[in-house]
Amino acid sequence: MLVDEIFAMFLFMMSITHEEDAYKKILHHLILYRECLNQYGWTKRIEGERIDLKNNPELASNIKSQQYCLVNTAEHAPAICNEFVSSHTDYNISQVELINLTVNLCEWLYDNNFTASKLTT
Repeated sequence: MLVDEIFAMFLFMMSITHEEDAYKKILHHLILYRECLNQYGWTKRIEGERIDLKNNPELASNIKSQQYCLVNTAEHAPAICNEFVSSHTDYNISQVELINLTVNLCEWLYDNNFTASKLTT
């Protein structure tokens, strides 16, 4: 599954188990996280998989023309946690809530086998 499909599944699951106010925070967080993943995801994938773009012109083309979340799995989604938490200040979500929501998302991704990366806290 691709990131956008996985995030849609995550939101559906959260809608079942959370009240409206909590769900709105989760949704807001996920939108911001997706934007950050689109910004940093390609770099994290290249680093994580040690890809040489000179030997992979198709990937180089995708990087220029495609949003990360539209064409990749969530394998590298946890790799942007630090960038996300340090670069997103939101007045509707406290820093502690931002960290907790990020950790919960990444744990859900790991628990549901969408990534092999497990966060250490």
